[in-house]
Parts: sequence; C-alpha cells; structure tokens
Amino acid sequence: MMNYKAYCYIIFLALCCTGCHSIKVNHTKMHTAVTNPIALGVIGLQKGDVYVSDFHVTAIPEYKTEIRVQITKENFNRTTFDTYLKAAKGNEHKINYVDSLEAKPQFVILELLDRVALMAEIEEAHNTKTLRYIKSQKEAGIVTSVSLALSQELIQELDNADVVFLNNSAYKQYQLSLVKEGETYKTIDFAKTSIFGYTLSYFCWRENDKRQITLADIIDEKSSCSKNTYRDAEKALENMNYFKL
Repeated sequence: MMNYKAYCYIIFLALCCTGCHSIKVNHTKMHTAVTNPIALGVIGLQKGDVYVSDFHVTAIPEYKTEIRVQITKENFNRTTFDTYLKAAKGNEHKINYVDSLEAKPQFVILELLDRVALMAEIEEAHNTKTLRYIKSQKEAGIVTSVSLALSQELIQELDNADVVFLNNSAYKQYQLSLVKEGETYKTIDFAKTSIFGYTLSYFCWRENDKRQITLADIIDEKSSCSKNTYRDAEKALENMNYFKL
C-alpha cells in the first residue's frame, strides 16, 4: 500500500513539473522560454523530461526575403506575467501588473504568417546548410510564434504599422521591419524585447515532379503531415524509391 501511494505521489509531481514548461496564450499552448535565448524563425531541437524542458538552437536561417509577421496584442494574466518575470530577470521593461486592477498591461504575440515564403526562403542557395540539416534531423523544429514583452512605445509603433516583416539585420541576427504606406519607417531589434513563450512547427517532405525530395509543408507541433508527405525526409526518399521499382 505504501509503495502504491509513493508511486501515485511521484506521478503527481511529474505531471506538475511537466505543466511548468508550457503556458496557454490566446487558447494556444506555448513552451516557456527561460534559460536559452529564443528568436522567431530559428531552428532547433526541443529537449526535455519531467524535470527540464529546453529548446536548443541548432540552425539560424538567413532571411534575405522578408517574411510577413502577424501581430496580436494580449493582456497579461498572472501566469503569463510570472513567466515573463522568469525570462526577463529584474523586470527590465518595468511592467506593472496588479491582479486587482481591471486594466492590465499588454504583451505581443508574433507569428510567421507566410509559410509559403518561409519554405521558399529555406530552400534558397544561401540556406543550403540549413536545408541539409533539417533533411537529416526529423526532430528539428522552427520557432513560428513567440510571446514577448516590450516597451509601450514599441507596442504603439507596431500598432501604427500597416505590415510587419521578419528579416536579417546582420549575419545571423533578426529584426522586425515596420512598413507604412509601402516604406520601412522603423526596425525593432529582438534585443529590445523579452521572449517568454514560443511555439514550434515541423517540416514535411515529399517528392516533386523532378523526383527530388523537397519541402512540402510546415505544420503545427501537434499536427500530422498530409497524405504522401512525411516528417522524415528519409521516409519520403524510401517511398520514392519503392515506386521506382
């Protein structure tokens, strides 16, 4: 009986620990970003067990073509605010959150909107090494949305933009380009933000008309590749070779 109770207690603790590695933001479950720097558009591996969960960046694609980003504003709640505090040591953005006040401070969700442009850019010649890597590593995921805190002034700038893009500011460094009336009027470096949550997407592969293995889709973490496309590029190759016989 004692052993059974001890077992149940261990399982309970494990479930509690697992829950600490994610938060729900706007009905979407996001991983929490605490120890390692995370950026929108980077590629890496999600590692973890019931005690530790972390994302390790393994590839940083070069985005010479701008990728459109969707901006959504959300009010902080106690859970998201506490998660932000863990990521931004010392509350660097001086965000004042009070449970009892109706008016709550806001944060921003950035999501890579144009998946077609994203796939095309990853397949460009300047990303050859990245493409080779994700073909060989089916567990590699790409950060396609992030929750971040930034100053009220920068939130207002995002509000003023007609459209926002992700692109390179320098070698292996990303920025947001804010466009109004067809002109870029401001850029925001990710160093000016505090990312505290992120979601991952994964790659699907297929055979093209030239009998080559190419990117077919980028899907959400809990989704499955569509018919005749595969998370494992090697499986897509095996399928192609089978039909050659």
